[in-house]
Amino acid sequence: MALDFVSIDFETANHQRGSVCQIGVTDVRDGRIVSTDSWFINPPTGLVFTNTHIHGISASHVQQAPTWGETLRRLTTVVQSAPIVAYSSFDKGAYNAANSLLGLSDPGFEFFDALVLAKARLQLDSYKLPHVAKHLGLPSFSHHDAGADALACAQIVLHLSTHTGVSDVTSAWPEAKPAKARASRSAYAHKQSVIPETNAHADPTHPFFGEVICFSGDLDSHTRGDAQKLVAEKGATVSGGVTQKTTLVVMGGYDPATLRPGAKVSSKIQKAMDLAAKGQRVEIVTEQVFLELVAR
Repeated sequence: MALDFVSIDFETANHQRGSVCQIGVTDVRDGRIVSTDSWFINPPTGLVFTNTHIHGISASHVQQAPTWGETLRRLTTVVQSAPIVAYSSFDKGAYNAANSLLGLSDPGFEFFDALVLAKARLQLDSYKLPHVAKHLGLPSFSHHDAGADALACAQIVLHLSTHTGVSDVTSAWPEAKPAKARASRSAYAHKQSVIPETNAHADPTHPFFGEVICFSGDLDSHTRGDAQKLVAEKGATVSGGVTQKTTLVVMGGYDPATLRPGAKVSSKIQKAMDLAAKGQRVEIVTEQVFLELVAR
């Protein structure tokens, strides 16, 4: 089987995972990069932009851009029957959320997480995309430009695959299987997790050290309990709710049935926003940012 895959990367307009505003696509056939493309997307969530400081994209860039439905059709033409590779589970979550918002069916793409591959093959202090690319001697690139990130992802996968002698994407991930549709997490919603103890001997330079962290909603990358253990190991104090001591809230996806009538965010996020408006130092981050902080 040939080493065929398509790497993708999404940028989002705001904290909503379905607010895709740019896509990068790199087509790889028989182990060689055939093409790289990117284009803006008119977000299915509307033109509210709060992530412009991350990627430089604003509402003026996307007003005349293709819709998500048009993008999905274009992506299907490029992908054909090849697997899709993305760097972290964030992109799969954004893809799922955009489809869900518009009621569009998944064409049946097979997703692989290149971050999982990098962690399985390399021993690094950080697994952020630019750091891994630099470690492998790949060209520098403009991080958070979707086209550049998709190309870097493809180059990393090709490097890690060809240097281990694999001939197809499936065999390149011996420890990981393709990402499938997320199973219902209702069981987690009704199970009170045990708050893990803070690791007082963690690296004090890590971004999570000394922070008081609360999780709201479901993450694609970790269960609630695993995410809590992860940040506690990094020296954070885990909080079950948002209080005046909370400094960081990680926002995952929400089941609409769990929100109050008319609410767009959870009660934890709303409380954090209210506290921030009153001057408390509390930051609300998306799962994408959380994963980037974890990898530092």
